[in-house]
Amino acid sequence: MLSLRVCLCTLLLSVSIRGYNYSVNGWSMSGADVVTAVEGSSAVLPYTFTHPPTDLALTGSVIWYRKESNDDILLFNCTFPGAGGFACDEVTPKGGGSRIVFVGNISQRDISIMVERLSREDSDWYRCRVELNIGRIETPIPTELSVRVPGESVSVLNGTEGASAVLPCVFRRPRHYPIPYTVTWMRKDPYRHIVTFRYQGSGSWAAENGATRYELVGDPELGNATTRLKQLSAEDSHNYLCLAEFRRSVYFFSSSYTVNEPVFFLSQYETQLWIRPAPKDFPVLMLCIPLGLKTLALFVTGVAFYIDRLRTGRD
Repeated sequence: MLSLRVCLCTLLLSVSIRGYNYSVNGWSMSGADVVTAVEGSSAVLPYTFTHPPTDLALTGSVIWYRKESNDDILLFNCTFPGAGGFACDEVTPKGGGSRIVFVGNISQRDISIMVERLSREDSDWYRCRVELNIGRIETPIPTELSVRVPGESVSVLNGTEGASAVLPCVFRRPRHYPIPYTVTWMRKDPYRHIVTFRYQGSGSWAAENGATRYELVGDPELGNATTRLKQLSAEDSHNYLCLAEFRRSVYFFSSSYTVNEPVFFLSQYETQLWIRPAPKDFPVLMLCIPLGLKTLALFVTGVAFYIDRLRTGRD
């Protein structure tokens, strides 16, 4: 059955990515046009929304669908009361197992999900609807999830406390998007933002919010956002997602709504990092070894001297 883990904690940051922005009657909804990931890894389908100003305590539902042929297949339906609680109907996704995780933050109007242990059968169209006691919004533009066969699904790395580790991130560049807009690293469980690198122009990238433990060592323009993580600690053992965001602006208008569509393309790569304890201090042991040998030598010398005295006495 579907297991949904919900975190309303404001300490968790949403992914700093936005796709199209569908707006109508004071509502808006943003999401990705295309999300790509490799088979066996995980993929985040990002969605956010806003609603008209209100003084009412909000109650309602977040509903995710998967489109198969001409039918919409319900993935899950989560309801939340105004007091902040959250309850989800359990729905078994295609393929079975608890592979779909709610990673959004309702307090920040983030309704994103993550699909784990991807298979090529997960390649499809996904969309979301929000129904509140003050109205509803549903995007007319679904997100396409494209799962490709990997050379390697999830990289597994080992690191040592106090040292550094290089997290690989090699992604596929879409044909019409030569340079990523941002590169973002996320932790999977609990799902949270780690660092975002933003393109500054002329081949230059900068980490947001003054992050210093992370150094972008790959060249995203060549499809490589490999990042060095410094000063490792045991808490760094985790699964990480690298999200490369591409976009270009296209606008659509009608009498009732507007769509600001940057044709947002999100390529993802997963890495698993395990941290070993730092080696113990060996100098003390090295001092003990000579002392032990010296003591042994004195003991052997003493025994030899005692045996020699016994022989001399007999003579």
